[in-house]
Formats: sequence, C-alpha cells, structure tokens
Amino acid sequence: MKFFIIIKEESERLPNKNFLTLSGIPLYRHLLNELALEDVYIDTDSDRIFNECKTLTNITCYKRDSRFVEMENNIEFGVSPVLFMIENFLNKFVVDEDGIIITPHVTSPFIKLKTILKATEMLTKGYDTVCACTEHKEFTYFKGQPVNFNPEEVPKTQNLEPVIMGNGAFFIFTKKEFMKNKNRTSENNYFYPIQLPESIEIDTFEDFKLAELYSERNNRIS
Repeated sequence: MKFFIIIKEESERLPNKNFLTLSGIPLYRHLLNELALEDVYIDTDSDRIFNECKTLTNITCYKRDSRFVEMENNIEFGVSPVLFMIENFLNKFVVDEDGIIITPHVTSPFIKLKTILKATEMLTKGYDTVCACTEHKEFTYFKGQPVNFNPEEVPKTQNLEPVIMGNGAFFIFTKKEFMKNKNRTSENNYFYPIQLPESIEIDTFEDFKLAELYSERNNRIS
C-alpha cells in the first residue's frame, strides 16, 4: 500500500493554505503525522516541503516535473494536471499493478488512517475504486431542475434520496485500474461517506475557520 500526496507551494483561493497554522502546526503536517508509519510519496514544487521531508524516513519526496508546473500555470490548459502527476508517480515508483494506491489531500486535516483503511476494504467487495464523499439530504437542484425530489410533492427531508458529493479527502485505486481508466475513479466506484470533522476540506478562509473551531473544541475537551 502506497500513499501519494501532492503538496503545492501556492494556493489561489486561500493564500499560503498548506502552511497555515492549525493546532500549532502547519496544515500539511496533520496528514503527514497521521501517516507517519506508512509508505508515503510526495510530489511538490515547494523547497520547504522538499527539504523537510529529507528528515522523514517514511517519505519519498521529489520535486514536481516542470511540465506539470507549466500545465498548472497555463490558463488555456484549463484543468488540473493531477492525473498526469499520478500517472508519472505510478510509472516511476509502483511495480505491483494490483497494489493499493491512496491519494489523500493535506487539505483534509482531520482524516484518520483507520477511516482510509476501512475504505480500502471496499476493493475486496467487488469495487474497482473508492473515493471519499459526503451525503446530503436536502432539496437539490442542478441547472434549475430538481435532482432528488418531485417538485409537485413536499416529502419529509429525512425521506429524500441523499445527494452524494465527492469530498476529495482520499481516492483509492490500483495501478491497473488507473491505467485502464486514466482516472482515479471508475464506473465501478464506491462512494465512501465520511462525517464531520473528517469531512472538513479546506479550500477557503471560511473552511479554515471551521477547522480552527473544531481544533479548539477538541483541545478544550482533551
């Protein structure tokens, strides 16, 4: 089992996001600390991350390929180069095509290893890929059209079909499946629901403030 993590130096929506202090340590360290006994690989464009990882024996860290940096900075490219970066990692470091690969994100500081390991069990139950998600029982629309209810009726909220939203906390797959789909998910994907606080994904200032509130609450309790 290998963990592959991408850590950026710069963030657009929340400047310096990965280095913001949460519970006394930089945001990115929460995930690295949780995976301290795991086989971890990091792709980064940050000198700070690269140099610090030299002191962590469970981590193989390498500097991002310049072509991926160019893709990310190219406005006309329009999409994230993450899939190319995963393929690059798989080609360089993964021999076993059936070995489990997990791509968590440092922006999910409360995710637990035991949750991820539990999610990997879905690969033994007939699913080809797994991704973290959150489930929402709310009246949901897409482009003005109802998604999970009949607008001519008013069902109880608890009876609504939940809407599943990809959380981004982690994706689980094998090299074989990724190379077949050229993606982290497949048609035979299992959406693994996670709850607060593990579902907190930090993209904005408001997300970070929510994470701070949870951290402060947990510190008071402990």
